[in-house]
Amino acid sequence: MRSANPDRLLRRALIAIALAGLVLGLWAHLAGNGRLANGLWSAGTVPATIALAVSICREVLAGRVGVDAIALLSMAAALALGEPLAAVVVAVMHSGGNVLEDYAVSRAERDLKSLIDRAPRIAHRMHDGTITDVPVDQVAPGDILVVRGGEVVPVD
Repeated sequence: MRSANPDRLLRRALIAIALAGLVLGLWAHLAGNGRLANGLWSAGTVPATIALAVSICREVLAGRVGVDAIALLSMAAALALGEPLAAVVVAVMHSGGNVLEDYAVSRAERDLKSLIDRAPRIAHRMHDGTITDVPVDQVAPGDILVVRGGEVVPVD
């Protein structure tokens, strides 16, 4: 199994922190401790906000601006306006979206690698009644190829 890169680990940690802040804050709120709930929700939001601010600064320095600025603005404004529950919900949504995106990219990479690994390296070329194995890159238009049962067609 390959190890996850540091950015993926950071995104997983951020969703874990945001979820923990949300759940623990809900627990504190239900227990009647609104001040603790607000603190936990804020604590679940701040790491995601900082990480997002750093990411946006890198993107701006590279000449790119994305929609992540909206999430940063939402979290920062909610915290500034004293709405930490709204802020942590945005943090969970943004962090969760990043983790889902990582999963989708990882799955696509794995599936593409699987396709490439399955691609034939040789073709069975028939010439003058005999079949010879040749590298796929030596197949020319007009060649007659034999594809045996269970094999993948080696060329388009």
